[in-house]
Amino acid sequence: MAIRPSFILMFICAGLAACSGRLGSQKQAEARPPSTAPQRAVQVAWTAASARYCAFGLNPQKLKGDYLAWERSQGASEATAQNLGTTYDKAFLTFFNKVKETPGYCSKAKIEEIRPEINRHLAGNYEPSPRVVSENDNSR
Repeated sequence: MAIRPSFILMFICAGLAACSGRLGSQKQAEARPPSTAPQRAVQVAWTAASARYCAFGLNPQKLKGDYLAWERSQGASEATAQNLGTTYDKAFLTFFNKVKETPGYCSKAKIEEIRPEINRHLAGNYEPSPRVVSENDNSR
């Protein structure tokens, strides 16, 4: 008695459905935890330092003010906002000095990386951008 092709297809589909359920749960396990206010301050400072060095015309102090106002609107106390301002300033200087020492930092690829970050921050989104992992990325 020969196995019918439709039976084989049903078996393959059932197997694929079972695998996709496991893959979906694996993605949930890898979900990024919520960011903290200091992480956001450092991310915004990196963007501002990179934009400033690469001559985007971004005012880093205005971005800092907008970011701190956003943190206050999220419930940060005045003391926390002051600490975040200090974190931002230190991170900005650190990153700015580091990029000054990096030859060819403002390459076309780097500019294309910075531009969406600037736009996100100017639109009021201060969360760190999600890390895109390519299939060839072995850093995990």
